[in-house]
Amino acid sequence: MGTTSSFFGGGGGDPLPQPEWLFQKSSYTYTFPYDGTVIVHVVGAGGSGAVQQSSFLCTGGGAGGYSRKQFSVTTSTSATVTSGVGGKSVGNDLTVSAGVAGTVSTFVLGSDTLTANGGAGGNQYPGPNVSAAGGTASGGDVNYQGGRSGKIYAQYNNAFRACTGGGAVNLFGLSTDDVAGGDLTNASTLVGTGGGGTGGKGGDIGCSGPRRASGGGGAAGPAKTIESGPSGDARSSAGGPGGARLFKFNGPLLDGVGGRGLFSFINSTSGLSPMPSFGTFGMGAGTGGYVALNGEDGYGADVQPPTAGLFGGGGGSAIKGNGGFGSHASLGGGGGAITTESGSSAAQMRRMSGAGGDGVIIIEYIGRG
Repeated sequence: MGTTSSFFGGGGGDPLPQPEWLFQKSSYTYTFPYDGTVIVHVVGAGGSGAVQQSSFLCTGGGAGGYSRKQFSVTTSTSATVTSGVGGKSVGNDLTVSAGVAGTVSTFVLGSDTLTANGGAGGNQYPGPNVSAAGGTASGGDVNYQGGRSGKIYAQYNNAFRACTGGGAVNLFGLSTDDVAGGDLTNASTLVGTGGGGTGGKGGDIGCSGPRRASGGGGAAGPAKTIESGPSGDARSSAGGPGGARLFKFNGPLLDGVGGRGLFSFINSTSGLSPMPSFGTFGMGAGTGGYVALNGEDGYGADVQPPTAGLFGGGGGSAIKGNGGFGSHASLGGGGGAITTESGSSAAQMRRMSGAGGDGVIIIEYIGRG
């Protein structure tokens, strides 16, 4: 059965029901609990990121599509609903792998069918400027394609050891490029770009030089681009700002600030030296990219980057070592990719991409009676 969110407060005047979040993966019949006017939000599932090795390139996953429509309903009104399943993480015993596509979410009421398709899985062999596409949508009053993954300007077998973040759900009618994972537009080695946010894309990396990690997009704006920096100097960028409303009434405020890109270094002499935290804060935000040296000493292989905020994309991870993890997406977002220097069998057991976020159907009452 459906799951009702318990953490969004009602508005002023006559109380309205809490928005109801439906996560059922198999098709079932939903009956409306009250007479009134509702807005139905349908979000497709996101694709997972890809996995690469031997310093090659790969991309994150695309976000699910988004469809929205207003209906007048009574307690005798029923609909058939199905929520999509996010693409699973890939890697483990695989040398390289494409990400897994998310599946479709549907809402059928009478002659109306709202469809939000799943995002594509990440590319393990991307050509120049190729990304994983966001899912399309149809049947609603508005229908928006999900954010694409970040893309890389070079062919996959250029040994840059770089990967990109996944796209975010396009809730506000931006272009699929504006809610994408960050892009790599120049020859930079050991690079992870941030995941997209619902209000802006992950940070692009446009400068040459090693060790770059861009921030995740925010709920109300993009992360900063890394445009320049001394050769050999590790650089990261801040995430995008928060503050954008999803529902007409009853919240929530998607206040997520995108995660900062993180660079870490560890060895027996100097220990761990991380940049500031790359965690996301609140809903709608993407996680920052992650770059680590000497993952074989434990840090790169053992630390799971944080999961993106609701509807945000996961950041990409580039590890100079044996293993590591891409960042998982949240609802509808695309997962982050992972690439490592080593192709050994030991590395394969510790290398996993970020999962795509599951789809969801949300019932929002905007009037009673």
